[in-house]
Amino acid sequence: MTGEPLGRRLLRLIPKPVGQFLEHAPEIHPFTLRFLDPAVEREHERVYFRDVLPYIRIANVLGIASWVLLGILAAIELERDQVADLVIRYGIGIPLIAISLAMTYASWYPRYWKVAVTAVIAVSAVVWSFHRVYVGEARPSWSWAGMMLLLAFAYILTRLPFVYATALGAFAIVCFNVVEVVFANEPDPFHFLLYANFFLVSFAIVGMAASYGLERSARLLYLRELELDRARARADALLENTLPRAVVDRLKDRHEAPQTSHLADGFAEVSVLFADLVRFTEQAETIAPEPLVVILDEVFTRFDALADRFGMEKIKTVGDAYMAVAGAPEARPDHAVAAAEMALGIVEVLRGERWPGGEPMEVRVGVATGPVVAGVIGRRRFAYDLWGDTVNLASRLESSGTPGRILVSEATVAELGDRYRFSDVCVLDLKGKGPTAARFLEGRVGHGDGPPAPGP
Repeated sequence: MTGEPLGRRLLRLIPKPVGQFLEHAPEIHPFTLRFLDPAVEREHERVYFRDVLPYIRIANVLGIASWVLLGILAAIELERDQVADLVIRYGIGIPLIAISLAMTYASWYPRYWKVAVTAVIAVSAVVWSFHRVYVGEARPSWSWAGMMLLLAFAYILTRLPFVYATALGAFAIVCFNVVEVVFANEPDPFHFLLYANFFLVSFAIVGMAASYGLERSARLLYLRELELDRARARADALLENTLPRAVVDRLKDRHEAPQTSHLADGFAEVSVLFADLVRFTEQAETIAPEPLVVILDEVFTRFDALADRFGMEKIKTVGDAYMAVAGAPEARPDHAVAAAEMALGIVEVLRGERWPGGEPMEVRVGVATGPVVAGVIGRRRFAYDLWGDTVNLASRLESSGTPGRILVSEATVAELGDRYRFSDVCVLDLKGKGPTAARFLEGRVGHGDGPPAPGP
């Protein structure tokens, strides 16, 4: 089948139970155990090295201890040729492992650790294979018993990847046999090698299975953690589209049950913005539902972009009304400037826009500055909201304003100072508040009514 990986084609030749086992992880090559996605493989390599580095260092320490302990046994067992044993053990074997341990602290080690570990164990296998050749009094069983210990390091202790461990095990066994046949003076080499290879090969098969299982389990665990991270990121993204990030972080840090996870803060100074499309109800009666929703989505998407640009926090939309705040849930000294810039931006982005029937699309904007209470309440579908007279005032200013203009409270004017141009004071009879002074925001000083300046 063209384009199908070789490993997948070989799976069809494997007995069904084994093939089903391997197919449980389609993201992983069944034999090399590498991820088919190169990006995932690179990231796994980084994470895997971080996790196995302590094992590598422990394996090196145990390797040095093994050479020392076997040296004690050799001192007891050997009557002659102790010099050769000491030279091989303390002049080659132990220094080699010590160098290997020191390399784990080098800056280049994370990139080449598999090659470095493989090389050290391979050289150790060569050194140990020649040990019995030069230490004539050494027991014959020492050679293959020590080789089994090296295989344990290769397959399990160092956590080498399966491919490296398998190749290393094959090399060690071949090296052992070559040295025994060519250099050792064994009276009955055939029976000795038959006996030794039975244990070596058996141990290698078990070690390969263990190595394969360890690496496969580690990779499957990494995949599950990756899936969990992605699911968590999607959930966090959805949550942050509902609640401000600062509020999300605070709610996630709370230990109470969700039904008691209410959160509230008081803010002495914020600026609240309301924007409402003029004659939207009339347009909704003449426009089909789907096009109407598309239009509203496009408009509010532009408003969202402005909110992001100027650091405003979108609170909610109710019908065709859009509410945002500056200064909550995180206080900021330039809250009034942010609200003014967003208000000017809203008027600008809708300038020249028209409804499907040809009528101009206009917006009323109201901005008020003052204290609010903000927080999350309820037991289901949490929402961040604001309460207080400042919120009511901003809403009343918007509904009492003029299409295409921005009506702001006197407190907002005082915060903005002489950086912006305003109309003369007008007194409005606002519902629930009575006569209230307000002004129209007409633009920036020296900038006319042009597009909004870059956000903070």
